[in-house]
Amino acid sequence: MSKKKRFLVLFVLLAFFGIYLTISVRADCSCNPECSQGQTENGGNCADCGSTMRRDCQSDCTWGGWYCQNNVPGNYGQSCNCGACGCGGTIQCSGTCSGGNSAPPNYGQSCGNCGTINCAGSCINQGSCSPGQTQCLNDRYQTCSSGCQWQNSGTNADNDAKDLQCGDSLCDNSPNVYDSTKTPTENACTDGLDNDCDQKTDCNDSDCDGSITGAIKTSDNQPIVSADVSAKKDLTTVKSTTTNQQGSYTISPINCGTYNLVASHPDYAPQTKNNVNVAPQQQTTSNFEGGSSLVLGTSCEQDCTFAADNIIHASCDGKNGCSFYDSTAKAACDNAQPGWFRDYDGTHYITCASGMPQPKIEIQASVSCASGTLVKVTKIVIYNGKPVKLVVATCG
Repeated sequence: MSKKKRFLVLFVLLAFFGIYLTISVRADCSCNPECSQGQTENGGNCADCGSTMRRDCQSDCTWGGWYCQNNVPGNYGQSCNCGACGCGGTIQCSGTCSGGNSAPPNYGQSCGNCGTINCAGSCINQGSCSPGQTQCLNDRYQTCSSGCQWQNSGTNADNDAKDLQCGDSLCDNSPNVYDSTKTPTENACTDGLDNDCDQKTDCNDSDCDGSITGAIKTSDNQPIVSADVSAKKDLTTVKSTTTNQQGSYTISPINCGTYNLVASHPDYAPQTKNNVNVAPQQQTTSNFEGGSSLVLGTSCEQDCTFAADNIIHASCDGKNGCSFYDSTAKAACDNAQPGWFRDYDGTHYITCASGMPQPKIEIQASVSCASGTLVKVTKIVIYNGKPVKLVVATCG
């Protein structure tokens, strides 16, 4: 066989063998074929991110596992934008959060009466009031504290059922007397209360004033004109008047209470009526007649006292030798006793009734002993009509 023929035979054999090998390999893959190499297959949608499932045929003609074609973030589906009020959303396929902050913009801020904004945007934990507010509760005055709670803060000087700021504003000096119960004028003059809220009680209130009226007559029942009538408390003249042409007098108004009435006239001996009671808002009648009538006789003495009382009366000025230095001295000595000292002004005094003004001299008593025993006796004495402390000291 020629060389050319041998080459051809060899080529044919090699070609046949190659085909055999290829067929053999393919015959092995086709024993249990699932797919062809390079083949892909699409399935349903992925659970997330909106893509489809895919699998690829492997080199052994079997399908690989299903997988999503798109990339999913590693924290996909996790909660995000979380805070005190929870989470606002979840991580999306894009890696962003599906929602914003779950808390309202003003979460935790103050609101209302010391409250705070909660996750729902509502005001919670509020107090009962707003600081600075005031109220009257059951007639008790209250203010709102910084903690938004009511607390009593009123004043109640008379310790009754109503605070000053809740209606006791005019009568906080009188228990149980309020604006709603007070009267325009005092009409209960013996209860010890300031019923009309003018800071005056009972007979000290002019609304309770009464009056005294009467007549002054001689022993033969004749009226005495221009007789002086004075209402006194102790030695103090509270009010006085004179009789008219009919011998009548009226002292009005005058606080209710008890007085001594003194009737006098320069030509008659004076008369006194003790303990004349003036009832509230009533007129009291007190006549000087009969056994209390004035009897002819000089009433004023030279020392300006009445014959019956040893008390200096300004009305005696110019009668029976009575005289005062001037009108100031007369006013100062009225109702004093002869010899008493009275202030004439800020720098002078007078001796009642007819003395001249004398400069005041302040003398301070002092006691000192060079040696020996000091014996000291203290006693209260009446000096110038006033009680003073007399100190007598002896050095031995």
